[in-house]
Amino acid sequence: MANTDDLNRTRVRIPLVGVHNTRNLDSTTSSFNASGVVGLGVVGLMVVGRVASSDKDQRFVNCIIDKIINPVTNSESYFVLKRPGFASHIVPASGSVGNAVRVWASQGTGTKIISSFGTTNSTIYDGTTSLGTITGRTLFLDEALIGSTPTILITSNNQTGWYYQDGGVPTKISDADFPTNITGHFVSMDGYTFIMTTDGKIYNSDLNSITSWSSLGFISAQMYPDFGIGLARYKDQLVAFGKETIEFFHIEPNATGSPLGRTISTFIRIGCASQQGYVQMEDTLAWISATDRGGCSIYMLEGYVPKRISSSTIDSQLSFAGPDSVKLRCCKILGKTLIFVIANNLTFVYSVEEGVWTEWQSQTPLWDDITVATASGWQVYTISSNLTGGKIYTINPTNFVYTDDGLEYTMTLQTSKVDTNTNKRKFLSKVEIIGDTQSSGTLHVSWSDDDYQTFANARSLDISAPRMTLHQCGQFRRRAFKITHSDPTPCRLEAMELELTLGRS
Repeated sequence: MANTDDLNRTRVRIPLVGVHNTRNLDSTTSSFNASGVVGLGVVGLMVVGRVASSDKDQRFVNCIIDKIINPVTNSESYFVLKRPGFASHIVPASGSVGNAVRVWASQGTGTKIISSFGTTNSTIYDGTTSLGTITGRTLFLDEALIGSTPTILITSNNQTGWYYQDGGVPTKISDADFPTNITGHFVSMDGYTFIMTTDGKIYNSDLNSITSWSSLGFISAQMYPDFGIGLARYKDQLVAFGKETIEFFHIEPNATGSPLGRTISTFIRIGCASQQGYVQMEDTLAWISATDRGGCSIYMLEGYVPKRISSSTIDSQLSFAGPDSVKLRCCKILGKTLIFVIANNLTFVYSVEEGVWTEWQSQTPLWDDITVATASGWQVYTISSNLTGGKIYTINPTNFVYTDDGLEYTMTLQTSKVDTNTNKRKFLSKVEIIGDTQSSGTLHVSWSDDDYQTFANARSLDISAPRMTLHQCGQFRRRAFKITHSDPTPCRLEAMELELTLGRS
């Protein structure tokens, strides 16, 4: 006769990929103090007078999700990879905070790194060589071909515009007809350079010039009364972001005035929260929304139609952080197009290919601005607007590191509560983590049986062992698991297998 325990024993396989989720913020309660970092699995971040009420539920921190499709069976497998770290690349301005960074794609071999550092005024650098100083703090570094001359375009927080051409110095655009209330990025198209103003006008330079502007050279975005936020490109269209609207324009040369004409039937009644809140990414755009009904979401543009990509969980976090302070950035790592949504020390990262959110943390985020050198194998460069080290950081796809400027960080995978049978207690005889065997490193596994209020002491697993298995793991009704990896080494995990015996109700 079969043993009763054998009849009640079951094996459960839990994928380590899911929906990044946390509970709503609360204005009065918190399970954390005010030190360290707070948020989805991050402890301590103050969010406009409020903190996350808990670190409960499912979350994925400092990782990248990778989906693999078997071409024969068309089946899908998901893996969680520890994100690569940011190494120090060069130090242009020791003692200064970073403002902006850009690879000058149209100059030389396309690997020249232009950056800006400074608190009150900004110094512009080519690598580690100072090119000169502008007044105000740089907001954006854009580029254009003025005629056939590669040109860096600079927007300052004092609403002045500047340009730099190789061999010269950063020079203010001083034409009397250049507007004084500019906002957002410079955008170049068909020989013209465009800039938006806070009252919703789109000004253009004279053809093939950055120094000459005309008093009649503008068109207004006026499908709806709105404030101007900034300009972007979408295919062959100029995109005009307002606070509550988006309009599209195309080149339509006129004898006088603006060379733009409004593109009919493409008006969108969703705006952008701030001039830092949108980003160009390959052939589309992403932005944080603002509407006259409140709230905010992250959208992508698909065929002139806004597609919401953020969940209500993400939206609530961003609302408390303050949409006007949120920055969007973008780069491609490990074949994934990643949108960085940066709200103070809290960073959510969306993978366009997989359609999933994770969260990235560091002792101090090193990705306040991001640029990529396509001519050198998609090498990523970033700066920090908080640290005064004056550094440019890099992710080199041929030489990943797993520290941020030499400091270790932790990958965290936290599951939702496992409950295979709500009416019965479970006796957990074995836990096995399924993943790649590495040359060295340690996983730490802990669990909570009381709705994430407390976690058992973490148990260690050698990631270089052929199998990563824990035995005699106690009993529970509902249990959430937390897996962490803090060593400066790679980590790639797929699933967790539980061997359970079901007890009585």
